[in-house]
Amino acid sequence: MDEDGSLREVVWGRDLPLRFALVSEEWDGEQTVWARCVDADGLFMDPGAFREQLTLLGCAPTGRLLKAAERCARHAPVPFGELHLIVSDLDAEMPYTDDYWELDDVVVIDSRPSAEDPTRLDLVVECVITDEPLSYRKEPARTDVILLNGTSGGPLGRCRRVDNLYGDRPASARRPVRLVGCEPSPSLVRRMVHPRRGGDELELWLLDRTGRPTPVRERITVEIDECRPSTLGGALIDVTLNGELLRRMPSPPAARPVWDAWYEGPPRERNAWARFPTEGRSEWLQFTEVCLGPEEPGAVRELDGRYATDIPGLHCAIGEAVGGPGYRWHQCWNALRGCQCGGEASWVPFTLVWHDADVARRALAGVSVDTDGELSYFDAAVSFLERMGVTVALR
Repeated sequence: MDEDGSLREVVWGRDLPLRFALVSEEWDGEQTVWARCVDADGLFMDPGAFREQLTLLGCAPTGRLLKAAERCARHAPVPFGELHLIVSDLDAEMPYTDDYWELDDVVVIDSRPSAEDPTRLDLVVECVITDEPLSYRKEPARTDVILLNGTSGGPLGRCRRVDNLYGDRPASARRPVRLVGCEPSPSLVRRMVHPRRGGDELELWLLDRTGRPTPVRERITVEIDECRPSTLGGALIDVTLNGELLRRMPSPPAARPVWDAWYEGPPRERNAWARFPTEGRSEWLQFTEVCLGPEEPGAVRELDGRYATDIPGLHCAIGEAVGGPGYRWHQCWNALRGCQCGGEASWVPFTLVWHDADVARRALAGVSVDTDGELSYFDAAVSFLERMGVTVALR
């Protein structure tokens, strides 16, 4: 184990590749490997299967949401990004009964005067619901909905109700996981013999070729539905879990090549992420190690901006400039959306020489996430870097 008590590596005495480990962690940090697996099915799915249509009824939008509504009414659907909801029950007798929802990949597809109040709007959006209340319950009879600009972001107005938000989710969202080529430990064997109602909440760790855990660890409910001899032969088994991932969205198929790349270990060369599409670049960031910035005063870092053609690509390029291949900068980029953390100043001021800056400037010209919708993502990012003590030299 490492100094923090986490497993240093998972040992596997077979010729087959070891890709996953099913691990439990006790309250005191003690970790136990329940199973070692060659592969796992059910971790990747097209996000399109999860898209839903919601209607924000009686909406009084502000900032960038109002701008998106106005553009949609004049032209065509408007990509928006993240939108978070706080749904309050107006008839609740107890405090702290609000429901929190997270919507991603939001597209505003219609904007029209509200049928109930012509001074307000009914906004129709398509989105993927990435997080929903833990204590899922029936929709309140009377609600007040606060609209937020992504994670911990600034306010974007209110609406009276969101149609189609509550209720059963589509069947496509149910995705049991199958562990392929599984070598069970005594803990898993005991659970096969004596099932636990509701299952066990464990973690499925993605490993690299040496058996060392990567940062990707999926929380998963383990309730065994079926066990059979593995298609890979030998003494291995294939285990189908009746439970599912505890996060709502699985990784998109574009993430699988990224997992394969990191299976070979952290990158040694720059721009290894550049060959992946936007979804793959987002996944790449999940593997990277946090870098707090240069420690020496007056340091100069070079940013290769040739491939910063989208938001995750920009973050990959900045992280690589500051920390090297396989790193990301420690900043909370949700500060651009109005997150109250506001960002954290670098350890020491440094200079970032941004080569080919026009690539990102052009690619992100139509992308804005600041609450007011006034700045492009590129301009907001440059302003944010300077606010954090970085001197940005655009080349």
